[in-house]
Amino acid sequence: MPLISWVALRGRCRHCSARISARYPIVEAATAALFAVTAARFSESWVLPAYLVLVAALVAISVIDFEHMLIPNRIVYPAGAASIVLLAAASLGEGDWPALGRAAIGAAIDFAVFYGLWSLWPQAMGFGDVRLAALLGGHLGWLGWGTLGTGMFLPFLIGSIGGIVVVVPVLLAPMTAAGVVGWLVGVDFMESWSGEPPSDPIRARVTTAFVLSVLAGSFLYLLGSFLRRIPRGRALPFGPSMALGAVAAILLAGPGT
Repeated sequence: MPLISWVALRGRCRHCSARISARYPIVEAATAALFAVTAARFSESWVLPAYLVLVAALVAISVIDFEHMLIPNRIVYPAGAASIVLLAAASLGEGDWPALGRAAIGAAIDFAVFYGLWSLWPQAMGFGDVRLAALLGGHLGWLGWGTLGTGMFLPFLIGSIGGIVVVVPVLLAPMTAAGVVGWLVGVDFMESWSGEPPSDPIRARVTTAFVLSVLAGSFLYLLGSFLRRIPRGRALPFGPSMALGAVAAILLAGPGT
């Protein structure tokens, strides 16, 4: 309804004709798309409500953090409380109590890692990121240890790429070129690395393209920093990277992995 209303009113308020930013329908559409993907992923699982709550919270958190460099407790705490109840209900419904134990341990591990990072480099992230880490760790851990590890690693990778591209947009071209090369040689590279043809050629191409793109961007960024051709110290919100990494890990991983 918000999307239909925005289009029908041509992006203006019905009463005062003030312009309504396109950001609002974009957020609504993104939330709807994520709900559809999440529902397809967990359509036969009791845990679906827990991840729908998480996705809704992450969309709001990402938009607010991106605009205001702030992760509101009024979203994190209610989402956390709801998640405890819903994950416990899912474990009860599926008879999988070890999953609830993994969720608790995952929340503790993710919180501890980010708390340690915040303690060492408080200027690098806010404590809101630490609170968000506990929320994400619970949902990642419920699915499995592999999902937890992937969901904790991806935000740093995504944040690094985003930081490189935002600070030095010119690096986007060589990163893209390296990605194309990785796509072309991905199958042969993985075969030479493992000694046998990859079982999934598409995954081999994507993985190689991604790795080469990151390596190219990182090398050029470090080289530019050493030569003092790249500005430093620009603050970027980390919440969106955490959210994107967690969602990717959740949607791609299988239960118990």
